[in-house]
Amino acid sequence: MSTSVSAGQGNHKSKTSREIRSALNAILRFSCFSVFAIVLHGAAQAAGAGPSGRYYVTDESGYNKIWQFQGTTLNSFPTVPSGGADGPIIVDGITNTVRSVKGGFTGGSNSPGYEYLFNGTPTTSLNLDFTTHSGYGRVIDAAFDGKNSYIVSGLFGSAGVFRYAPNFSGTGSLVFNFSSDPILQSQQGITYDTTAKTLWTSDYNLTGTGIGYVRQWDMSGNQLSLFEVVTDSGVRSERNTALAYDFSDDTFWLNAHVEDSLGLGYGIGELWQFSRNGKFLQAIHGKELDPNAPSNILYWGGEIRATGQPAQVPGPLPALGVAAAFSFSRKLRNRIKRSSIV
Repeated sequence: MSTSVSAGQGNHKSKTSREIRSALNAILRFSCFSVFAIVLHGAAQAAGAGPSGRYYVTDESGYNKIWQFQGTTLNSFPTVPSGGADGPIIVDGITNTVRSVKGGFTGGSNSPGYEYLFNGTPTTSLNLDFTTHSGYGRVIDAAFDGKNSYIVSGLFGSAGVFRYAPNFSGTGSLVFNFSSDPILQSQQGITYDTTAKTLWTSDYNLTGTGIGYVRQWDMSGNQLSLFEVVTDSGVRSERNTALAYDFSDDTFWLNAHVEDSLGLGYGIGELWQFSRNGKFLQAIHGKELDPNAPSNILYWGGEIRATGQPAQVPGPLPALGVAAAFSFSRKLRNRIKRSSIV
């Protein structure tokens, strides 16, 4: 006994099969693209590309510039007023501006600076008033939480964290003091962790132990965690500045005061990247990105303009998505087979 199928039924099944095949092809194309992007991302990491977010740093070496590291590019623009060395710097993604003031000052003094557009155009003069905090140590870095700016004072005086307005205005209010431990009194780098809503600082250890740490603090001054600034090969940095948190990939960058750990013949000026739990990820030097960059340079302040969202870079989650796509494609193929049965 034969089974007959009407023309309408056959056309309906044929249309359903075409729709399913079209959806399957789209998913497979996305899967192939994701795999290819993952490979490219891995290759970029192996090549030692710079920060995902744009890393703005100041220097004490007399170049009077704000340097911008991102990916494989290095740019800069001059600072004003001329002379001196800029230190504390914040990157405001709300107003799309950068603010920096001269660094190296201590309690009881003022520090002039300027606000810039991201292209380096100066817009407004600034002044950080630290006159009411006599006895506190050197200030070279700052942090920003979207509403407040913070500076860390330490080394050559008392050590503490102070809160200012976004443009560094006001006289600054004490957030917390560090203990009298000589290492904790040496804090010089600072950044705000927008994920954990905490502050991180870095040691500028002059005690001769050869060891430096990056430390996480709650807003009451309780130390929550720390990791040592050391590479996979065991190269240590006891003096660490320009600390910055990159929200776009949940990592930290800093200037490690070491010479030529990369073996490229360059001097000081290496920027090291670490994961949140302290895993060393990579080191770069400005001359890798621009042959005209200084061979020897010490950075003071550093902050990263995050994108506001996790980096749109294929990683573990897209990889899982590929697996899910292939799993779903098998289900679609089975459905196609069933739809073809008369």
